Order: sequence, then structure tokens, then C-alpha cells
Amino acid sequence: MSKQWSGSRRLRVLAGVASAAMVAALVSACGGSSSDSGGDTVYFGVSGPKTGASAEYGRLWQQGFDLALEQVNAAGGINGKKVALKWEDSQSDPKQTVPIATKFVGDNSIIAELGDFSSPASIAASPVYNRGKLVQYGFTNSSVDFTKGGDYSWSPSITLDVFQERNAQWVQAKAKKVSVVYLETDWGKQAFQFFQQSAKDKGIEIAYSSSILPDSQDFRPVLIKGRDANPDAFVHLGYGPDGALIVKQLRDVGYKGQFFGGQNTPQFIQLAGTAAEGDIVNGIFAPTDTSLKVQDFVTKFKAKFNTDPGDFNVYAYDAINVLVKAAKHGGATREGILKGLREVKDFDGIGLGNSFAFDQQTRRPSGVKPIELLLKNGAFVPTGNK
Repeated sequence: MSKQWSGSRRLRVLAGVASAAMVAALVSACGGSSSDSGGDTVYFGVSGPKTGASAEYGRLWQQGFDLALEQVNAAGGINGKKVALKWEDSQSDPKQTVPIATKFVGDNSIIAELGDFSSPASIAASPVYNRGKLVQYGFTNSSVDFTKGGDYSWSPSITLDVFQERNAQWVQAKAKKVSVVYLETDWGKQAFQFFQQSAKDKGIEIAYSSSILPDSQDFRPVLIKGRDANPDAFVHLGYGPDGALIVKQLRDVGYKGQFFGGQNTPQFIQLAGTAAEGDIVNGIFAPTDTSLKVQDFVTKFKAKFNTDPGDFNVYAYDAINVLVKAAKHGGATREGILKGLREVKDFDGIGLGNSFAFDQQTRRPSGVKPIELLLKNGAFVPTGNK
């Protein structure tokens, strides 16, 4: 190799690095702009699972989004501008959410981001959104750490500490001794820590506990140990698909006691079948709620999708409406969304109550609590306990 060729090659490499740096600087600069494209449509970016293990949640989100957008645009959109989504399939994988965040920050037509599904996936991308000054609305992110990412990280989700304090309260009414399984993830470990502390405070003995791998299909070795600890109840801290396997395999190994776990989703009910009858979960919504607002939503959802809505349909539906209201108040720009979230005092939703404002320190709603749901005859119904 000649010295002349080597020097020329070195110059080309340096030129490439300089070009990449210029592009990165332009993307960063775009992130700080007003992000109003001047067109007739404004966009929310969605980072969420359409494929992979969490794809079912993306499907439920899509239904909630579709109904909300249909209603919003029929009513004139945001100050006359149509609202649409730009969706990137993250598989709820932290390794994928970061480049998606970079893409969204660099797209001037996107005025806010929705997602991701899991807290770890969202937290990984938070630095990008906060540097780019693009609101990251993690509407299913219950980790207490999510909104600590910065001024642009917001969530309406009830936090894990509140969920698990209520979980322990409802367990206490039926059990003095429990076995617990929880997901071997950052979210699962945090959920168990909060449940463990609340259980201790309420005098509940945890006779056995074990983490479980999210992608496992056979939990019976762990469940047999939990069964043999002779608990009054079995507590599962995880998601719908693993919860369905847990409760079915619990019944297979002969455990007949009370089960607390799974999620308020059609997938959990379908996969778990009769094994989950009598299950108790934390929830935000039940289609049997008799309020006019909820029944109007349920009627329209069933007419469009021929099924009852569940929590994750409601999370998505409410998320669109909250961001639209924020933009109507502050303007259809990135700064306008942030202004609206800070200033509007009367947000509402199907799963968030009749009126709420965001606490400006935590960037979460004040005073929103989960409700206790009981699986009865194949449907979750509220018990009336608060």
C-alpha cells in the first residue's frame, strides 16, 4: 500500500466523520425547533411493539388509537389540523427504542411521542427525547424511575409503588401467607420490592418467592415449590401472557387457592380460560362501569371492534385525547404540547377519572388510584373495593 493511497484514504475517512457530525448536529437542532411543519396534518410518533413477545399490547393500543383518532379528526382535529400517527415497531426492546427516538426527534412533523410499552424500553430512550426537547408520553410506564428522565418525560400511569400497595391491601383481605413469582426484569424486580415492603407493613408473610424468565414456557418447577410452602394465595407480578401460563400450570400442579395476577386483557382471559376464574388484578377500567361516559365509550368501541375494551385499549385512547387537549391549549408544536401538559388543569379520560392535572414535579396525575377487578364468568368486574 503506497503512502499516497493511505493519505488519501485517511482524508476520505475524516471527511466522512465530519459529514456524520454535521448530520447529527442538524438532527439535534431540529429537535429544538417548533416542529410545526406548516402542513394540514400533525403527527404523534409511536414507539411500541407490533411484533415480538409484546405484540398483543401493540394490537390493543392500535384499537384505542384508531377510535380516538376517528373521533378527534371528526371533531376538527387540533385547531383544524388532522392528527395521524407515525409508528415504529420497537418490539419493546431497549436496543431498538434509542434509534427510534433519534428518528422521531429528527422528524419535524412529529410533535410528541407515545410509548414505549415497557418502562425499561422507554427509560433507555429518555435521554434522546429530553435532549431533543420532544415530549415522551410513556402512557403505560409504571416504573417510578420513568419520569425522572427529565422535563420531557411524562406518564399518566399509576406507579408501581401505588399499584403494589393496593395489591397488598387486597391480598391482605384474603390471605396471611403467600407465594410470589415475579418477572426477572428491572420492572419485575421493582414490582416485587414494592410488594414485599407493603406485605411486610400489612403483616403478610411471603412464604416463598422466585423470579421467572419472561420467555420461559414451563414454570412448574418453581410453582411446585411455591405450592409446597402452603400459601393462602399465590401472587404473580408480571404481564398477561406469562400470567396465563402461571395460573394454568398452578392448577395443573394441584394448587386450588386464590390467585392474584395476570392483566385485564382479552388475551389473558382467553389464554388462561377457566383456570383463572376468581382471579383478582389491579386495573383502571371495567366495561361494566355504569357511568354515561364509560358506557358511551364501550358502545362505540364494541361497534367498531365487536369486543369489549380492556385496560390497554383505554390507556391508548386516553393518551391520544390528553395530548390533543394539550396541543389545543398550547399549540400544535412540540413546545405547545409541553405548555399544555404544564397548564391544563382539567384533563380527563376513561381510565383516569373525571378531571385531573399533572403534578409538575413528578409529571404524573395526582391522586389516581387503581381499582380491584375480579374475573367472574370470563370477564373482569369491579369488586367495589377502593
